[in-house]
Amino acid sequence: MSATGRLTLTVVTPERSVVERVPCDSVSLPGELGELGILPGHTPLVALLGVGRVAWTDGGRKTAVAVRGGFVEVAGDVVRVLADVAAEKDAIDPAAAREARAEGDVRRLVVVGAEQLETVNADIAYAEAKIAVAEGA
Repeated sequence: MSATGRLTLTVVTPERSVVERVPCDSVSLPGELGELGILPGHTPLVALLGVGRVAWTDGGRKTAVAVRGGFVEVAGDVVRVLADVAAEKDAIDPAAAREARAEGDVRRLVVVGAEQLETVNADIAYAEAKIAVAEGA
């Protein structure tokens, strides 16, 4: 555990840094097999990232970004998220995200096979994560 009892969070994509070395008290994120909660002193971890929100708290303030795919590494109170795609609140158009969710619902009705269904479900989940981040949920 760090001397301060705090985490440091970084979220990057192949194109840019989204969150850079932000001190925080806790982080929750979508692992591929379910939600992960990270507190100071967490056991070292490398895991696949799913689709959803990376959310963190700093005192009473909660912040989040939407992510899709990639992986997370936790080591020595440092949380590094390397996401395939990420969107922060200021970069999200809620109307476009709602439209993407609605389009996904329509596409879900005509998918052929499990692979197409998985892709459509991930598209819908990412749109829902973006809506939640935009609305501050």
